[in-house]
Amino acid sequence: MNKLRNTKNESIIDEQRIDNWLFRSRIIKSRAKAQKIIFDGNIKINKIKISKSSAKIKVGDIITLNKINNIIIFSVESFANNRLSAKDAIKLYKEIKTI
Repeated sequence: MNKLRNTKNESIIDEQRIDNWLFRSRIIKSRAKAQKIIFDGNIKINKIKISKSSAKIKVGDIITLNKINNIIIFSVESFANNRLSAKDAIKLYKEIKTI
């Protein structure tokens, strides 16, 4: 699921599944919808189209999301162990561009 690295009192996530990250960052409303969007070929990681929801992402990866009317490009800033509030979720990514 998540690749963890333990330090003294904290665990740091090094990588995470793309479907989990999309759900936890509140970009997509549910994990099932995230998996469908990925399966339909609407997600790219570092300009490479993926079709598996188990693809791993790391901090610094660029995620491209093709929606019906626009394309949104994100940079992965961090990960979360669970779904966050909207206020905290925006810290997981940086929106680079909306086309």
